[in-house]
Amino acid sequence: MLRILWALLAVVLAQAALASNSFSWGPYTVTVEHYRDEGGLETQRLLLVKGGEETVLAEDYLINVELAELTGAKPPELIARSYSGGAHCCTTVSIFALQDGEAVTLSSHDWGNGGLARVRDSDGDGKAELTMVHSYAYLDGLCYACSPAVWRTYVWEDGRFVEATRRYPGPTQEAMEHAFTALREALESGGNSALELIGHAGTYWINAYALGRGREARARLAKCVPPEVMRWLDKNRIELLRPFSALP
Repeated sequence: MLRILWALLAVVLAQAALASNSFSWGPYTVTVEHYRDEGGLETQRLLLVKGGEETVLAEDYLINVELAELTGAKPPELIARSYSGGAHCCTTVSIFALQDGEAVTLSSHDWGNGGLARVRDSDGDGKAELTMVHSYAYLDGLCYACSPAVWRTYVWEDGRFVEATRRYPGPTQEAMEHAFTALREALESGGNSALELIGHAGTYWINAYALGRGREARARLAKCVPPEVMRWLDKNRIELLRPFSALP
C-alpha cells in the first residue's frame, strides 16, 4: 500500500527540484535556496527575506512550497513540505501565516512516511482543506511496502486545524475503495503472505473507520481474509484507530 502512497507523494515533492522557488509573500520574499552542506550533500533551505535580513524556516534534502488560502485571512498561508531524503522517510509539513506582518507557525509535524496529499477548496468557502496521510510503516513487524495508511482531511476552525474527514469524505473514500480492490485482487491471485494482505486490509479498515463505517468494514474483512490477518488487525486496533482530532 505504501508503494502507491510514496509514488503519489514523490510526484509532488519532485516538482521542487525542477524550478527555483522565489516569490513575494506580504513583506517577505520566499526563497528555496540550493547549496551543499559541510559533508558535500545537496541540501535546500527555505528562507524568508525582509529588509536584507534572512530567516531560515526549514532546511532539508528537498523542499516544496506553495501558497494556499487556509484560514480565510489575507494573505494566503505558506505551506512547506520538506523531505529528509532516503528510501522511505521522512516528510515534515509546516504551515505559516502572516500576523501583523510577521511570520508565525500554525502547524508543523513530521509525518514520517506520510505527508500532505491534497490542498483543495472543495466547497468554495474560500478556505482550502488539507488531506494528510498517516502511515503505519513497520508497525508490529510489517514491512515498509505492506504497511497500511489512512487519509484524513483537516480545516481551519477556531484557531486550529481540526479534522473534518466526514464532511469532506472524497479522498478517504477513494483510498478505502482502492484498498479493497487491491485486497480482492491479491486474494484472487494467491501467493500473498498474511503480512502483505494486512497492508490492503488495514488501509481499507482504518479509512472506513475514519468515515464512520469501521464496523461494516471489519465484518466484510472477516468474511474474506485469513484469520491471521484479522488477529493482527485486532491486536493493533488501538494504534490503528487512534484519532487525530487536530493537527499538531
